[in-house]
Amino acid sequence: MEETQTFAPLLIVIFLAFLVPLTLSRLRRFRLPIVVGEILAGILIGRSGFGWVSGHDPVLELLSEFGFVFLFFLAGTEIDFSNIVHLNNGGNNNNNRLLGVIPLSILAYALTLGLSTLAGWWLVSQGYGANAWMVGLLFATSSLGIVVAVLKEQNFSRTRLGQTILTAALIADFGTLLLFTVSVAILSRGISTEILLIGLLFVAFIFIYRFGNFFFNRLKPIPKIMEEMSTATAQIKMRAAFSLLLAFVVLAEFVGTEIVMGAFLAGAIVSLLSTPRDHEALTQLEAIGFGFFIPVFFIMIGVNFNFSALLDTEPVTFLNIPRAFLLVPLILLIAIGVKVFPALLYKFHFTWRQMFGIGVLISARLSLIVAESTIELQMGLIDDSVNAAVILTAMMLATFTPLGFNRLVEKPEEAEQAPILVIGAGELGVQIAKQLDKQGEKVLIIDSDEKLIERAKKHALPALAADPEKPGPEITPYYRQARTLINTYINGEVNFRICQLAKEVFGVENVVTSVNQPGDLPRFEQLGVTAMNPALDQAALMVLMALNPTAYELLTRTDDEKAVREIVVENAHVAGQTIRSIQFPGDVLVLALRRNGDLIVPDGTTRLDLYDHLTLVGSLEDVDEASYLFG
Repeated sequence: MEETQTFAPLLIVIFLAFLVPLTLSRLRRFRLPIVVGEILAGILIGRSGFGWVSGHDPVLELLSEFGFVFLFFLAGTEIDFSNIVHLNNGGNNNNNRLLGVIPLSILAYALTLGLSTLAGWWLVSQGYGANAWMVGLLFATSSLGIVVAVLKEQNFSRTRLGQTILTAALIADFGTLLLFTVSVAILSRGISTEILLIGLLFVAFIFIYRFGNFFFNRLKPIPKIMEEMSTATAQIKMRAAFSLLLAFVVLAEFVGTEIVMGAFLAGAIVSLLSTPRDHEALTQLEAIGFGFFIPVFFIMIGVNFNFSALLDTEPVTFLNIPRAFLLVPLILLIAIGVKVFPALLYKFHFTWRQMFGIGVLISARLSLIVAESTIELQMGLIDDSVNAAVILTAMMLATFTPLGFNRLVEKPEEAEQAPILVIGAGELGVQIAKQLDKQGEKVLIIDSDEKLIERAKKHALPALAADPEKPGPEITPYYRQARTLINTYINGEVNFRICQLAKEVFGVENVVTSVNQPGDLPRFEQLGVTAMNPALDQAALMVLMALNPTAYELLTRTDDEKAVREIVVENAHVAGQTIRSIQFPGDVLVLALRRNGDLIVPDGTTRLDLYDHLTLVGSLEDVDEASYLFG
């Protein structure tokens, strides 16, 4: 009789994926990462626990493999290449450039690699593996996912310290993944011309990026078609992303390399080609991955975990403890040491506590080290006991390194108000800054002309003399903190470069500029910039004055009694409610709603969605209170 396939094991796994986050949310004092909870849940139902789920279930094996691939795909989408390129702003002289963040991070990774190889050689000499280089690569990794989560939670993401840690983690993960992929290929097939086939992945990466950039971002009709087809049934962006992912996975299989390398490069292409309009699509990809496929992968890691392998090895005579069990604290010390010691290089930029904080946080390991260990187990380079020790160590590091970082590094004080940057200290810039100041906004004028800056300061306005095109250390923090940038320069190319810098490098959410040439408007709009053309918009304003004088007065008044402000719905408790069911403070009214680029005139029955942009009008105090309600 044919064996009947049942979905019962899948039901158990998916139910646990649902239950783990709920359980951990009630156990906040333990602060376990969800991924660690998923692995523990897998251990409970797997071969080391009750045995309810087999590691050889074909459905779960396929879903777990795809979750593994999807994890690296999403890791690729997390990379902001433009930010990495512009991060190394140590100064203009050669000495400072050599001490910049990127050179130091590369040097620190090289030291980590050297120390990891020495550790691997020693472990192999003690009988804990078969290849010193491959065992050493287990320690060279970091965990970009944990690093990003911790930095966001502690408000470090946009600080120089946070960006440095992100750069270090990215270099460690990408460098190790590349070296591991090439090493596995060499061990599998030997050193031959076939190894050069791995280069096809990078050739395909460059070709598809160039083609995609031209096709999706340069051909004018295509972006509009893509937006129109991103409907509930078509979801063309989702289909394109999955097609790209599987194309690179198949190509990686064809050239004989690890499929996760192809997945990572596919994600990097998505990151390079994405624009501000694609934020929702990227969010949907994360929801698909972390909502279904990736939890299956981590739970199945726990299902296949062989705890008995740690206990079944011969005991150490004088301690009467299984030899493999001692491997856990040993690997833990090595994993921390190979990261903390190279972090001493960052003393050029940070305090001692921050320096050690960098080393501790990038010591976090999880997805990549577990993946490497699994592959090395399959290749016979390590045994079950070493694999189990590596997984236990990864879980401990994922749990405790964030706590160590939080203890070492003080959380930055949240600014009372994110600044609005006004680029240009001419007449227009000064008038804009004055009106914003009257509205109670925190504002800063930036201009390279020192005379104009001095004149702005005479008006009691905060101003800074610096080149807005090439932000150095003195103004970079303001770019990173800014929620809005208003560009008043009139030179078209300079104007575009500043807007591009603000949007793509520093991620400023709202960029406003004046564009003198109507023909230039499309490229600014494609960048996600709110652009106005005086010649075109003057007519619209005069029509507004003629037909709706009260509305014009409301929008243009500069006193501090009334305010018109656009806010973003980020409160999940408000999403899904109708406007009439929400208790707005004071006299606040909703004038307009912008959703996925479409302008909607709402009424009381209009339901709000997450990330809707609402235009509110009311007294300044009440509008401020409403901002907290939706934020």
